[in-house]
Amino acid sequence: MKTKILITVLVGLLVISVISVGLVAAKSDNPGQGEKPAMAGRPEKLEQIIFVHPVAPDRPDSPGKGKPPKPPVEPKDNTYYELWGGWLDGTATYYVNPTVSLVAGEDPVAAVNAAVEAWDEVTAANLFEYGGETTERWYAEDGQNTVSWVKFVPRNYIAVAVMWYDPATMIIYEIDIVFNTFFAWGIDPDREGGVTIKAMDIQNIATHEFGHPTGLDDLYNEIYSELTMYGYSSKGETQKCTLEEGDISGAQSIYGP
Repeated sequence: MKTKILITVLVGLLVISVISVGLVAAKSDNPGQGEKPAMAGRPEKLEQIIFVHPVAPDRPDSPGKGKPPKPPVEPKDNTYYELWGGWLDGTATYYVNPTVSLVAGEDPVAAVNAAVEAWDEVTAANLFEYGGETTERWYAEDGQNTVSWVKFVPRNYIAVAVMWYDPATMIIYEIDIVFNTFFAWGIDPDREGGVTIKAMDIQNIATHEFGHPTGLDDLYNEIYSELTMYGYSSKGETQKCTLEEGDISGAQSIYGP
């Protein structure tokens, strides 16, 4: 499944504003707290890339009497990674719009920050830095890296990660990540323990999404399903909160250990 999609290909990704009856981008006129980084110094023309994160497809029913047996299960491979080519030349300061109704948990900003820290901890570079809260929503090339929650379609997309980069150098200049409020969201109380929530776990999905500006691509073969960069997720899942060998190796191949 192709996940690196230029915006010209994704014209069908309509956005439903939570404050409007029309099918419009949920974009606030308020620029949020703090000044946005200056647009000066960027290349004149940047290209945009969008990674979509679909919900895990339904698994086939287990074979019963008279049904053919399932094929042998392939062993998992936690060492693999793929890079899409983009990379960060310096620290990306990001802002979080915490406006989201949670079924469990208290602090969405802390969950996002924990997800970001997973990548910073394994590399020699300081890739990301929290800059504060913002009222911005959706994505736009506006000089600010934003994490937000918005209701959008297709409804089976859990989140989108959008980046603007220089095609000559592949340096990423801006990042926006949007979580889809067609899904319930929450914060699992014990991460990878026995308790689960009937919602998408913020840290789980955010860790995957921040893997894209780190430089990693999605993986869809089920043998990679234990990796953070596995491209499907489901409610109650928390295994993406911690990086596996392949995720770590991919990040370190760009930025060093």
